[in-house]
Amino acid sequence: MSNLLLKQICELDVFTLLVFKSIFDTGHANSAAKALNVSAPKISRCLNALRFTFNDELFYRRQQGLKPTPLAESLYVAICQFTEAVHHLEQSATQIQNASTHSDLPLHIAASNGLLSFLAPQLSTPEIAQKLGKIYLHKWQENSAELIHAGVLDFGITLESAENKELSYTKLGSVNGVYIVADKQHPLWQIETNITLEHICRHPFLFQEFKGFNSKIDPLELFCQRQGILLPAVEKVFDREEWHAHLLTMKSVAFCSTIDMHTVKHMPGLHLERLSDTELSRLHDTMMAPHYYLIQKPAIHRRYSQNQCDLVVCSLLATLDTEYSCET
Repeated sequence: MSNLLLKQICELDVFTLLVFKSIFDTGHANSAAKALNVSAPKISRCLNALRFTFNDELFYRRQQGLKPTPLAESLYVAICQFTEAVHHLEQSATQIQNASTHSDLPLHIAASNGLLSFLAPQLSTPEIAQKLGKIYLHKWQENSAELIHAGVLDFGITLESAENKELSYTKLGSVNGVYIVADKQHPLWQIETNITLEHICRHPFLFQEFKGFNSKIDPLELFCQRQGILLPAVEKVFDREEWHAHLLTMKSVAFCSTIDMHTVKHMPGLHLERLSDTELSRLHDTMMAPHYYLIQKPAIHRRYSQNQCDLVVCSLLATLDTEYSCET
């Protein structure tokens, strides 16, 4: 390599090399401009600088787009290695800066309805709190995914699995147990054998809607439809307070998960019994158990460590049939 060529290459900025890689990968200058979020004239200026430096056309215009020259083909691997090294340099610096800049800021976590009252006691234990610091728990809303993408929220745990290409969705697992809930004096508790779904279907049924699971039809409703059983009544509510009041005053029967059970067992006037595995299997034959998902930004944009995330998630896993593996 001549001293002149080396000098010219050193005068190229990193962005210009990113333009080369993007044009090579996409075959179109306009696609490169869109991918790098710059104007088309800036792409043209960078391409001209590359052509001047290497004294080569680099890309021929063809009907299918821009085709690399033999020299461009030979440069591609080296330029990819260089831009990848720059990416790792940025990643390392960002991690250190985030650790020092955000160390005293709370983690902002959004969780599905029912999870907040379960997670709060788990995450406030001295052992966990010492490792995590302050945590701000938010109820999962329709715009929570957008808030995670924008950086307002750090990550979320939810039943909703709608994919967003800018976020990662990791399946944590499904609820591994269901409890029957009713007033302490409810006649259902007089049954001496295991309570079956048919026993439950003799009474008015109540369910709390969870978006991403039973917002269209509840599993027990679907079970009754397929079995030709007519429920005396079925009601839907949207919050836990209304759910509690309905169970006490309307003598209805409901289900709660192993996660909800930790809160429901402290509600006055209610009694819980676990639904047998046989009956739970029959219930889930009609509709799969709800799955929880961990929703995050790409790793490079996170201001928390994997260990912090695992500490939050692992407090939930004991109650799930889990597919997630903690690294802590």
